[in-house]
Amino acid sequence: MGNRHTSADDRTRGSEDTIREPAVEKSGCGLGHGAECMNWPDARRPQQERGQRRFDRILDAAAELIAEEGVGGVRMHRICQLTRTTTGSMYHFFPDREALLRALIDRYVGELQAEMERFERATASEWARLPTAEAVDRLLTPFLNYVDTHPAFLPLARLVRAENSRDHDSELERVILRLTEAVVLSRDPKASAADVRARAVALIAILEGMVDVGSRVRDPGVLAALRRELRRALITYLDAPV
Repeated sequence: MGNRHTSADDRTRGSEDTIREPAVEKSGCGLGHGAECMNWPDARRPQQERGQRRFDRILDAAAELIAEEGVGGVRMHRICQLTRTTTGSMYHFFPDREALLRALIDRYVGELQAEMERFERATASEWARLPTAEAVDRLLTPFLNYVDTHPAFLPLARLVRAENSRDHDSELERVILRLTEAVVLSRDPKASAADVRARAVALIAILEGMVDVGSRVRDPGVLAALRRELRRALITYLDAPV
């Protein structure tokens, strides 16, 4: 990223970045998660196009830092330097670092939810006509494509995946669950609602676990092999006799 001049104001603000941590409440939440939930402050959404462009540049810079250095690389004064934004403008939109991270994950969740909802429009009969391998590909492809084109998504998702204080996060989980249930039901139309839910949650757990492991792999060949095994595992699970 290179070294840039840091003002006294930036240094003062920067000291906040190193000591502030998200407030945490103990609670079980999410699909199969019993982790801690985080309550983060909201960003102030811009009202004008010019402000929206600046807001988006700030989020883009945060995503770039996360992809290169992890979530710990995000510091408010560094974002100001990268985007040539004054500290006053930065804190006008984002009261602190957590608000910035919250806005970025909200962007990701909204985009991914819209992508998954396109596939949710398929009817039960359409899912039933698909071979299992093709049904699995339809379920996996939009998610894996998004992960590949947004390298900051998984590090952020690991940080906040148990957080359920906002409708966006929980709605994305519901969309993924409904899609997975549709695939399960298309393989076993006589399954009870409870069985369909249990199998769908199990499939999502397999997907989450494999994708989480894959996100730490740097060798493209190993990652491709992991994804092949993920696909094989989902197909085998869906086709297994009950």
